[in-house]
Amino acid sequence: MVAPTSVCLLLGNTSDVSSNGAKILSASTSQEVEASRQGMVPSSIDQLSVVVSASDLATLYNPMELANWAPLFRENASVSIKVMGDDADLTPIHTSFLLAGLSGASEQKTAAGRTLTATRKATTIAAAPLKPKNTVTISLDDGDEDMIDEDALLSDDLLAPPPAMGARTATDDCSGRKPCDDCTCGRADAEKATSGEVKQAPSSSCGNCALGDAFRCASCPYLGKPAFKAGEEHLVLDLTDDL
Repeated sequence: MVAPTSVCLLLGNTSDVSSNGAKILSASTSQEVEASRQGMVPSSIDQLSVVVSASDLATLYNPMELANWAPLFRENASVSIKVMGDDADLTPIHTSFLLAGLSGASEQKTAAGRTLTATRKATTIAAAPLKPKNTVTISLDDGDEDMIDEDALLSDDLLAPPPAMGARTATDDCSGRKPCDDCTCGRADAEKATSGEVKQAPSSSCGNCALGDAFRCASCPYLGKPAFKAGEEHLVLDLTDDL
């Protein structure tokens, strides 16, 4: 175990007669300040005193340097920075305390100058409690209590079956429309008969009109028409050329 040590660091041309048996170190440049802590072991200092004049504070006191000394401090170690003279900005000292992890800064003013003191925080190392694992239980027999019937979300009108095709065709007799060109239900003939549009077949003078053009006379009204059976004269007269 390393015995606690008190260190007094004098920066520039300052001197301190009240060192109280502390180890005295002197540094006139920033390089000498860094070299002054070489060879020291961690957690070996319980008190550090730094003395610097107000004129040298901006050039010799580096706020980052105190953080390099922090591993050398024991728990609850005391660090004091004494500034000789009254005209000085102490902001760099407060900044160095924060960077080194020191707390509880206090200031004491004397005729010779001002002294700022802070202590190292006591650290407690403990294992963090483990977060309990959440156990997820899955039941394979959940039942249907939470199941929603999709049919219950629909109204009765939406569930009604569509009309059958047979019923639809039974009521659809193409009424209200013009008869089809290839009408086979007899509606076209019925409308022609009722409207008087059915053409009356001319009477044959030779009696060979139904046999075709080879047997027809020159004045036959059926010239150019196909042969037909007796009684179908009106159908032949309605034939038209598609071209």
